[in-house]
Amino acid sequence: MATKINWTTGPIASSSDMSMVKILGLNNTSFTRQVDIRLYDLSFTPKKLVFSNSYSLKAFETVTVNLDVGSLEIWEAQASAFSQSVRFYITGRSDDGENRPGTTVLNSEFIRYGT
Repeated sequence: MATKINWTTGPIASSSDMSMVKILGLNNTSFTRQVDIRLYDLSFTPKKLVFSNSYSLKAFETVTVNLDVGSLEIWEAQASAFSQSVRFYITGRSDDGENRPGTTVLNSEFIRYGT
């Protein structure tokens, strides 16, 4: 049985002009893969789930999720898949579509957790 792999960005502070979060999930395999994406508001204890959705990605397909998050001050994104070859990219963006400094997390910077 395949093991689900979980990744997190850890806490990220929004920049003052950040209005949305862009999340990309890339299936870099020749099989269809299930991808789970979640976004949490860390201003609450316990953290508050803001977005959660599952996607079925065909071979080498990419999903792009744009979330309006102008009110988030501190947040965390999590992603799960049944393959290490599924890659993720997350960034905070301004209204003009520019990536905000300090809010971009590349796949190699994600933290793996759980089993």
